Order: sequence, then C-alpha cells, then structure tokens
Amino acid sequence: MNNVSIPNNSVMSKCLSLLPFDSFSSGYLDSGVKKLTTPNLLRICIATQIGKWESYTEIEEQIRARKDSIDLFGLTSISGSQISRRVNSLPSTIAQSLFLMAVRKLLEVTESSKGLPTFGKLHVVDASCLHLGPTFGKWAYVTHNRNQVKIHTRLVVASPEEVFPDKVIPSTGNVDEREVVMELVTDPDATYLFDRGYVDYSKIDEWIENKIQFALRINDNHKTTYLEKYPNEDPKIITDARVVLGSKPMKHALRLVEFKDDEGRLYRIATSRWDLKASEVAELYRCRWIIELFFKWLKQHLRLVRLQSTKPQGIWNQIFFAMTAYCLALYVKITEESRKTPWRVLELIKIYANQCWHDFRKAVHRNPERTSKGRRKNNLPRGPEIQDDCGVAVVKPVGEKRSKTAKYFKR
Repeated sequence: MNNVSIPNNSVMSKCLSLLPFDSFSSGYLDSGVKKLTTPNLLRICIATQIGKWESYTEIEEQIRARKDSIDLFGLTSISGSQISRRVNSLPSTIAQSLFLMAVRKLLEVTESSKGLPTFGKLHVVDASCLHLGPTFGKWAYVTHNRNQVKIHTRLVVASPEEVFPDKVIPSTGNVDEREVVMELVTDPDATYLFDRGYVDYSKIDEWIENKIQFALRINDNHKTTYLEKYPNEDPKIITDARVVLGSKPMKHALRLVEFKDDEGRLYRIATSRWDLKASEVAELYRCRWIIELFFKWLKQHLRLVRLQSTKPQGIWNQIFFAMTAYCLALYVKITEESRKTPWRVLELIKIYANQCWHDFRKAVHRNPERTSKGRRKNNLPRGPEIQDDCGVAVVKPVGEKRSKTAKYFKR
C-alpha cells in the first residue's frame, strides 16, 4: 500500500507512505489547482496532526523549512489561508475514507488479537465534546453559554496494548447519544460497554434479540422489577439478580449487578453477560474507563482541542485527521513490535520526523537506561509545605481569606 511517489528516507515520509493519498486525486476538486491538490492537502493535514503544528502560520513555516517538502507535499511553500479554504471545502467523506483506510490497516495487524483475558473482544462506546467560540460557533448552539460538537466513537479493545477507534460519527452538541448508538453497535462478536447516557429500553431489547453482549450503567431512578436474586459471597457486590427494567416492563429480562467502588460510590450495571461472575461484571464495566483515557490522549497529544475552523465541514475533517494520525502512530508501534506506549511512539515520530527511519527504529527499540524501581512511596502523612517568598513573591498562609481591600487593587 506504499505510495511510490514518496521516498522512505525520513520518518515523516515513511509514516505518510503508509496511506495511499494519490488515490484521492479528483479532477473535479483539483480543477484549476496548481499546487495544493487533494492528495497534497491530505498529506499536509496528517503531517499537521503528527507534528501537532498549532496554527496555519506554523504549517507554512514547517513546509518552508523542510528540505524534502517537494517530495512529501508536492510543494515548497503554501499560504495558510489557502490550506484553510481547501480544508473547509474538502468533502468530509474523503477525510472519513482516509480514516477508514488507516483502520483497515490496524484491523489487519490485530486480526489475531483476542481482546482482554476473561472478557474477550470489547467495543467501548462513548462521546466527547469539543467547544466552539461564542460568535462563530452559533450553528452548534446547545445552551446560552455553550456551543459544541460531539465525537461519537466506537473504540476497539483488541488487547490491553491495542486500542483504536474503528467508527467515528461527528455531530453537533445537541445530538443525544441514543440517536446514533445503533450505528455503532453492529458487531455481534464483541461486548459493548456504555455509560448512563445510552439507556434506551427498546434498544436494549433489540440488542438482546440480536444476541449482542453488553454492559450498561443505569441510574438509581430506573424502575427495576426483580425476578430472581442470586447468592453472592463477594462483600463488594450488593446485588446480583435477574430483572426487567422500566415502569412499562421490557420484553426481555437481563442481569443487574450492583456494587460500590473504593470510594463508596454505587454502580448499577445492566448486562447480558450471564457467563461472568458478579465480580467480573464489575471489573468488566471498569474497562469503560479506557475510552476516557483515549479521549484525553487525543486532546493532549494531537491537534484537536484547538479547532482549525469554525465551519462544520472543516471541523469534521479535523476530527477524522486526528483519528487517522492516532491510528498511524499505533500501527507503527504494533508493526515495530515496540514495548513503548503509543504516546511515546508518537513523541519519537515528532522528534525524528526529519531524520532517517533507521535512527527512529533504534530509538523505538532502545531499552531504558534506568534499572532502579524509582522512588518508593510511603503512606505517611505529608507535612505542611514550607512557604518562602524567595525575595521576589508575595506569600499568604494557606486558608487565609482575601483582604477586604483587594477590590481596590483589582485590575
């Protein structure tokens, strides 16, 4: 699948060669375009995500500074305004297709993965929000002080180290999770994990009829009719029972497991996994936290929180480009059989972007030099922190209230 027009002499070019950008050449979209063709635009957008280039000005300078820009992007310079216009006009189906190509590569290399021990293959479904400004984000209005879009995501947990999105549905922030969930629940061979926002009795009945395995958290106020309670010896498990939900009861019964976490918070998990112990159902639901870590990873390490556009099409494209970059970083980790985390692999890709692939591979496979187990923690209470003005600061004891005269000095 390598693109022969891009030489594999640098880390960035090697990463970009993993996707067939030239297959997106379009006589219609590229009519009259001299430099910034659709394939070149896609390469620049993926490189922007990998390098986390923060602005169109930085993109301009990065392209201008690279000696291999003509080989990578088919140009040596381009204005940020041109890139912005092309990103905003690029059909989002193209960005989505590029993402799905990256997903297919990951599915190929994780085909033999069997998911997590005990639970098997997992699909975690959830949504995350991206906030828009108050002026140009009115088309994504949710409340009087909040304009936002959502990223509805299905995350594949192929193994403890192999986690990636295989389906992403962007939407405006006023789209409820239950409106798109059926498009994300399609694989009967996986167990689906949901948070409380996905409770819909008719959909749960349909999943049970289609033999979809799931674990879903429900609220305390969901009416529950107990049909049978099962004995349990685990002190953390409060209830293990066969129930039906709703004031108008569901068609099918399901299993309800109630437990408390270490902080005393109550969790009520409705599930179709009858083959697991109650304690294993509790542990299964804890795996849902994987998608929260994934969203945090995306927003910290890729170009996603700071949106490049205020137009819907430009935002949808940026979301798919970020997801594609994540898939490429994970693909490199898996194919190189590296024990480093995806974040560390992406970090090394950024550091060695202009260097040869051989140097990058040495860094990826380098063993840590430190052999100690690090600083050991103890359970002793921490003493009060010593405050010191160091001759340059104004220090006030912790807990002391603001001075009443502070309002006169407010700027």
